[in-house]
Amino acid sequence: MRKRFDMADTQLPGVSGPRFTIPKLPPVKQKKPNYRAKPGVWQILSKLLAAKLPLKGLTISRFDDSNEHLFWEECRVEAVRTLKSALIVGIAAFTVFNTFDLIYSVPDAQRCLRLLAVTVLLILLYKLSRAARPQDCVNVVAKTSTAVCASSVLIILLAERNPAFYSTTWAGLLPLYFFCYGQLFLYLAEALVFGLTAMAATIVCGLWLGVEEKQLALSAFLLLLINLFGYCTRIQLENHSRRAFWARRTAEMAAEHKSQFLRQIAHNLRQPLQAINCYASVLDVAYHAKPLDSLRPVVDRMGTAIDDLCNAFNCVLDISNLETGKKRPVLAPVSINQLLFSLENQFAPLAEKRGLRLKFHLRTQPPYTVFSNIGMLSQVLSNLLDNAIKYTAAGWVTVGAVKAGKDRLKIHVYDSGSGIACGMHEDIFKEFFRGHRRQADSQGLGIGLAYVNAAINTMPDHSIKLSSRLGKGSDFQLYLPMFPSQARLVQTFIPTQGLQDKLIFIVDDDTEVLTALTRQLEAWGCNVLAACSLAQTLVLLKDCCLPPDLLITDFYLQAQETAHDIIAAVHDDCGPVPCLVLSACAIPPQEKAKWPANTHLLRKPANANVLKETLVRAMSGP
Repeated sequence: MRKRFDMADTQLPGVSGPRFTIPKLPPVKQKKPNYRAKPGVWQILSKLLAAKLPLKGLTISRFDDSNEHLFWEECRVEAVRTLKSALIVGIAAFTVFNTFDLIYSVPDAQRCLRLLAVTVLLILLYKLSRAARPQDCVNVVAKTSTAVCASSVLIILLAERNPAFYSTTWAGLLPLYFFCYGQLFLYLAEALVFGLTAMAATIVCGLWLGVEEKQLALSAFLLLLINLFGYCTRIQLENHSRRAFWARRTAEMAAEHKSQFLRQIAHNLRQPLQAINCYASVLDVAYHAKPLDSLRPVVDRMGTAIDDLCNAFNCVLDISNLETGKKRPVLAPVSINQLLFSLENQFAPLAEKRGLRLKFHLRTQPPYTVFSNIGMLSQVLSNLLDNAIKYTAAGWVTVGAVKAGKDRLKIHVYDSGSGIACGMHEDIFKEFFRGHRRQADSQGLGIGLAYVNAAINTMPDHSIKLSSRLGKGSDFQLYLPMFPSQARLVQTFIPTQGLQDKLIFIVDDDTEVLTALTRQLEAWGCNVLAACSLAQTLVLLKDCCLPPDLLITDFYLQAQETAHDIIAAVHDDCGPVPCLVLSACAIPPQEKAKWPANTHLLRKPANANVLKETLVRAMSGP
């Protein structure tokens, strides 16, 4: 409760009358003075230092050890040519000074010093030019040449003993500062050490020569400014280079991760695709044995869809491998007539089915041979022919090879189809671009021409050109380098005998693929022995009285078994047997080198025609 005054208790001094009581109030806490309300100089400086505002652009963010090594490796590879030019300029400058020395009768000691500098620079230039890896010498050559040039300049100044030459001498060090700070020859610490050491040595020489204090102070101040600006410039230059390197490195790592992801899923996708392909082939054979008109369209469309899916899958992986550099073509002589003959046999049934006239013009006079990669060139022409037949409703498709210049051959793939608008000539080579295709039976993913473009860009001296107008057909012109020796190659073609009653031994650890492939071969009239491991293979070989006509095996099996173990077991029991390695994984070259003669390779998924053709080729001998 609030206290009331009692007039009888307290008597005010100097006042007569009744006394009253003054209540005792609680003490009031006084606030301490706020000294931070007006910050002083030290507070301002401490905040600036804590914020590090002046140093934000003057620091270098370094990478981890591996990326730091790659960064400097790239910088020095690019710096080799610049360093050679700088050495040539230094040699020329000292040579000009030597010429002046002869004209103006400079003492022999100075001429000898400059000649010595020229000799050292020539030796360094020779070492840099003759080194197997010149980038490894960049740092040593740069430090040595810088030290030699700076030392010769200062020693000549001391030898002249004339303070009047001091102003021109220290100014002569400026190109060396630009050399150290303006290029990534040296590490930042090394460039800074050189700059400060050269500045200190110049001042010491000036003191020893008795240069005026005013001139010494001015030169010291200017050299300090040059070091400061050189340091800042070098920081900005190196940070810019590091950002560019990291952006490129990030893109490379993203591409590598993409490629690694595709490789990881490739095996899991190829296996079911191979099984689907085999079952479709079994269904096709069963239909021909007991035809049902209602099933014919279903069988045809299913087979077409499966082939398109397999081709698209292979194209996507091939494009990825080409773009990331995992697949590099090995060029060799290729017979044009043999290649065109094989393509004619492959695409003639498809053209006849669509009611098109397919005409191949083989060469009747040299050149007969080009320098290319047979696998990639065949795939490129196959994609072009497949597109030409798909998108030509009626008319013809013509393929021919003509000479284009002294060292090039040109292959035309010409059709009378709907044509391509001029504005789409570049876009059709992009992934998943299909243009204005309106044919109901011309389905596709738009990656066939993307593979063509990627493959052509990978093979040296190969190019492609398109001539087409809407409604006037299309002419794809493929330019290939000719092989130097144009002797006619012996034309060897694949025999066409069937697979009836052939004994085929199959080994695959994927039971679905094993079952599907067994049924496919049995539908072709083959006798099949199937195993899923090395142990089962040995059991079947022991029970079998006849050697197999062909061995088909996956490369990587379970329990760390490979095709090498299967092939060795079959050869030990039956002698040399033709082999076909049917694998979903890429096989390293060192593994292929271990295979015996007459061993072939197919990647899953392989369509029925390619599989049958490979089987016939393998059993026909090497």
